[in-house]
Amino acid sequence: MTNTNPEQVLVVTEQKQRRRGLIWVAAGAAALLAGGTTFALWSASDTFSGGNITAGDLNIVQLEDTSFWDVSNDRKDATEVVGATDGSQLGHQVDDVNTWRIAPGDKLAASFETTATLDGDNLVARVGIDGLDQMATAITGMNYSYEIYYGDELLVTETVLPKTADAPLLYLSAPGAGQEAGAEDATNGILGSTATAVDGAAAQSAVFGMPTTSVDLNVVIYASFYEDQDGDFRYQDTDVTVTDRTDVTLQDALAEMTVSLSQVRDTGAQFGA
Repeated sequence: MTNTNPEQVLVVTEQKQRRRGLIWVAAGAAALLAGGTTFALWSASDTFSGGNITAGDLNIVQLEDTSFWDVSNDRKDATEVVGATDGSQLGHQVDDVNTWRIAPGDKLAASFETTATLDGDNLVARVGIDGLDQMATAITGMNYSYEIYYGDELLVTETVLPKTADAPLLYLSAPGAGQEAGAEDATNGILGSTATAVDGAAAQSAVFGMPTTSVDLNVVIYASFYEDQDGDFRYQDTDVTVTDRTDVTLQDALAEMTVSLSQVRDTGAQFGA
């Protein structure tokens, strides 16, 4: 049976055309996706020179064995230079400190000679004596002080020895040479040229610049069997001594003390405190 209705013919034709259009669009989308893997957009590159990052160094080693000296200022036989110092405080060497006996008015020096090494562009380190807070003190009326020397240059004039853990005796900064745009960290001059001696509380914040990556220091600790009254750390009749004999033969142990060097990042001209 033949259908000659015009509307029916037109409807069938439109449906076929619509299907062909959908097939064509799908094929075109597939072609675009395939084309993304066959061409590249612009790009460019260039090679830049590199460099090596090198770690620095921090170290401290014993230069000489610990030496002990009787530096009692009223002794005529106090004629030798103590360790590697400037000779301002003379004494005679004590061969065996364990057999030496201290008496009121006496003063004993312990000399620690070390080599400190700092190699780093932003390197500041604390010089200290570890173990002071653990020092066993039994003798009434004993007082402790210290000095520090760089060769014959006095860095810290005699001042009271701090006994708290991690207390600084002074600070060192690595040589400024080679730091490019970095400025010097020293606040108290360069050792051997512009360094200025300090004492008291100022010593515990002083930063001395090193002229080379390694320097020799002499830390001298003094044990005085009297209480100094005028700040010269030299015994005289006006100083206070102990007359009570209740602590005769008792001992102050100076054992287990080590000179230490520890990096810090909160001290120096270029570090914010």
